[in-house]
Amino acid sequence: MKTKSPSAKSAYKRRSLWGAIALVVLGMMLWGGFNTAMEATNRMSFCISCHEMHDNVYQEYKTSVHFSNPSGVQAGCPDCHVPKEWVPKLLRKIQASGEVYHWLMGSIDTKEKFEARRPALAERVWKVMEETDSRECRNCHDFTVMDLAGQARFPARIHKDAMEEGKTCINCHKGIAHRLPRSHTAKADIPEFDPEDAEDIMQTCAACHGIYAQGTPDGEYPRLAGMNPDYLIRQLEHFKNRKRINIPMIPFANDRELPGTDMQTIAYYLASIDLPTHIAVIDEEEVAKDEGFDALARLEESKRSLNIPHYPGNADAGGRLYRKECATCHGEKGEGNRMLTIPMLTGQHSKYLLRQVERFRKGERIHDDPRDQQIFQRFGDSEIADILAWLSRQDD
Repeated sequence: MKTKSPSAKSAYKRRSLWGAIALVVLGMMLWGGFNTAMEATNRMSFCISCHEMHDNVYQEYKTSVHFSNPSGVQAGCPDCHVPKEWVPKLLRKIQASGEVYHWLMGSIDTKEKFEARRPALAERVWKVMEETDSRECRNCHDFTVMDLAGQARFPARIHKDAMEEGKTCINCHKGIAHRLPRSHTAKADIPEFDPEDAEDIMQTCAACHGIYAQGTPDGEYPRLAGMNPDYLIRQLEHFKNRKRINIPMIPFANDRELPGTDMQTIAYYLASIDLPTHIAVIDEEEVAKDEGFDALARLEESKRSLNIPHYPGNADAGGRLYRKECATCHGEKGEGNRMLTIPMLTGQHSKYLLRQVERFRKGERIHDDPRDQQIFQRFGDSEIADILAWLSRQDD
């Protein structure tokens, strides 16, 4: 058997060494290139490089606390939608190939297409966040280091309950960086109902709440028009089972006078009523000529419009307090939350809202939790007035 000379063996070893070094260098270059490319797609500038994202969700995100806040800490697209751990991040990038496909196909290349798909897109993101226990949220927010004593009054109570009940961030915090789909808001499509039955039932309601369900400015009867139908049904059920006591409602809130089907019918009807906040400007020339001006129609239009008068108080301070204490549940502008069956506050009579706060304070009505009675008692009268002042300006 022929053996290699020492010089040949030495040359072979050198070639093997250099080959191994070359493979390592090549591997490092390939790995570095791959990782660099993956990180390049993990920047907000890349996320909004297409008009679909830039013109839709990015514009909404810019108005959120994740974009701009007093602390100066910004959470961008990758912070919320891409895992930090390498393997989950790689899997997320692979899944993103489906998004690239839809971008190429033009699935959401217009605002109309995007809005049509918004519910499905939102539900998909929420599902992932729930399955991962809001993993990306917890990169910045962690129950274990939360200083509840330093939080606002209502959030502190809710976060404490969430810790004890094992809830995750996305259970409550939907729509904080992007608009909720229309199907999840107070403006969601109203289920079909029999208009004749609704008008018959409304004859009873109108005696107190007004023919347009506009309520009364003195705070005795609330506005019902345009309210969340699920919330209305829940309140009617509370009147029925006496969880909520209201003397004028007692004769009507029972299964004989208001069975379940009638509750749904009237709730859907009330939710469908749209009360404008202003009446149309009069064309003075037409009035002078007495052409095309219907005085009766004008009178009916004025009756139907509802703009809440400005409540006395510091609206700026009220807005800051509202955003801190109330906005997560009742909406950024007091529009309510259809998903959580939470009522709108904007457009409701200020004196009625004040009456309810007083009832919450006295324990005559339950807010969200019996413990909220003590929280409301900790609010000063001036703080409540400031919040009402801010709310009364939101329908201007």
